[in-house]
Amino acid sequence: MNKIIILTDYKGRFGSKHFDRPYRSGFNLNLLNNLFELNGFDVEYIPFCTELPNLNKINPILYTSSEDDGYSYKSYIEDIIYGLESAGYNVIPSYKYLRANNNKVYMEILRNTQSIYKFRNIKSFTFGTLEDFLNSDIKHSLNYPIVIKKAEGASGSGVYKANSERELLTIIKKISRTKNRKYEFHDYIRKIIHKGYVKDSLYRKKYILQEFIPDLKNDWKVYIFGRKYYVFFRPVFKHRGFRASGGGYDNYFFGLKAQIPEGLLDFASDFFNCFNTPHISLDIAFDGAQFYILEFQFIYFGTAGILYSDGYYFKEENDWTYVKRKYKVEEVYVDSVLKFLNK
Repeated sequence: MNKIIILTDYKGRFGSKHFDRPYRSGFNLNLLNNLFELNGFDVEYIPFCTELPNLNKINPILYTSSEDDGYSYKSYIEDIIYGLESAGYNVIPSYKYLRANNNKVYMEILRNTQSIYKFRNIKSFTFGTLEDFLNSDIKHSLNYPIVIKKAEGASGSGVYKANSERELLTIIKKISRTKNRKYEFHDYIRKIIHKGYVKDSLYRKKYILQEFIPDLKNDWKVYIFGRKYYVFFRPVFKHRGFRASGGGYDNYFFGLKAQIPEGLLDFASDFFNCFNTPHISLDIAFDGAQFYILEFQFIYFGTAGILYSDGYYFKEENDWTYVKRKYKVEEVYVDSVLKFLNK
């Protein structure tokens, strides 16, 4: 029997699952084990902190991510996965896709390095400090309003809109401020002692600026697991300003009620095929003429769209069909991994 290694966190969890029991316990590990065994795979669960045994490097290694406060534990997971991949182990998905999880700066780098222009049709700029922005030529060519995003955050948190340069600078200072009074005092002393020394920036949290798309009434969230496409419509509510994300699942429209415009599923599929991954979550906007990828995640994203939907879209040859059938999140996940391994 083939073998799959699944890396779990310090709480023994794997994956992110809506309506999990107990709360925030992730996937049902027993169900995962049974599903993989039915398809000829023996599963071994290993904590991240355990030294891996002498495994065949061909064996797939699946892993979870984390959204802990400050992302300290996620940083540890990144070290483990990058180390394994660098040593030749078969981690799924690749480390670069984990790096983009709740890291919108790296997410934009991934998008902007795609060769297909239609996925780069929304302009974005990344910065590491306030001074990066102040010293750039970009500030002279910005069109307002403009969207500002913290590097981390979900459900619309850390996303702002500026209508002028003055507003933009205020927001950048707010979200990029790094506070360490002791360090700042010592840096001030360095400035006094060492002639010509330039003090470190007080604003060193990375962020992005992204083109604002006017008059959007909604966006669509698309989960792709292998060949299953789960889609839901997210309206923009006045109390959330210009953001559709974070409006509450009970206010969204799923499956056949998602009012999907022609071409959206093909656009999502083309973007998915740019990457070597079993699954992806996409935020897509449409202004009546063009589709835009607003954000995307490859791992540890929400799964409520699967649970709220009564079916999924599936492409047979050149036609999209809606299959009215409900699956458990674990079934959808395992199916996507198996299809990825069989490619």
